[in-house]
Amino acid sequence: MAASYTYTSELYNHPALTSSAALPWPGVRVEHYQMEAMSLPAHAHEQHLLLVHQGQQPVVASRQTGRRVEADQFRAGDVGLYPGGEYGPFAWDGAVDIIQVHLDAQVLETRARRDLDLAHFALHERFRCEDGLLAQVAAQLLAATNRAHTLGQLYAESLATTLSYHLIEHHATFERRLASAEAGGQLPAVVLARLDAYLEASAEQPITLEALAGLANLSVFHFSRRFKRTTGRSPYQYVLDWKIRRARTLLRAGELPVAAIGDALGFASPAHFAAAFKRAVGQSPRAYQQS
Repeated sequence: MAASYTYTSELYNHPALTSSAALPWPGVRVEHYQMEAMSLPAHAHEQHLLLVHQGQQPVVASRQTGRRVEADQFRAGDVGLYPGGEYGPFAWDGAVDIIQVHLDAQVLETRARRDLDLAHFALHERFRCEDGLLAQVAAQLLAATNRAHTLGQLYAESLATTLSYHLIEHHATFERRLASAEAGGQLPAVVLARLDAYLEASAEQPITLEALAGLANLSVFHFSRRFKRTTGRSPYQYVLDWKIRRARTLLRAGELPVAAIGDALGFASPAHFAAAFKRAVGQSPRAYQQS
């Protein structure tokens, strides 16, 4: 009987080049590996695994299921999707550069049943497939491991939510409990005012999608959809824009140094603050304050 592993990467002999294990990301963990040709014994993993190949050179992956051997060539951008369960021996015939995204099976199940009101849900296995969105979101999650400020968690949660619902819609069998999984139109003005008041009171604290959705008395799924329909922006972009607007007001007032304003708005360092401000405004916070 195969041993039980929470993460397939526990079988590797190499540490991850990058990992989100230390970050407070609920229900998702991303890792980056570069390894030579290797093979894994029969194993099991509890989490759903999304594997994205990034290497420029094609590599052939093979695995054995009972007496059946399956092999396919993976090119850059190809993905593999392996729901939690037991798997036979697996091997790569060449060097690999891969992103691994582990999704908590229970979190995905909860999102499927609670947010989408599904009566039945089963994730498909894909030994190899092409899905540009899955590859893109995995790469963005990997990049988000370096976003060490309060918006980093909100950004990662937004990506994980997008990933979850794309998997459910395009890589799963499901049965809806209701005829329509989405109800309502735009968010009322009173809800937007409540969100702004929350941001005002929590400027230095981590902002989560769960907290924002709770203020609207909606699930994360319905909140994200209705928020985008109402404002034209994602919750992450809205919060970032709010912080930049507040930074401009404080910089114009001239009562606080640039570093203190970045701290007050929850950025991890002056460098993070300066980079985000310049992307949005076109000049550094110091230059904006002086002008």
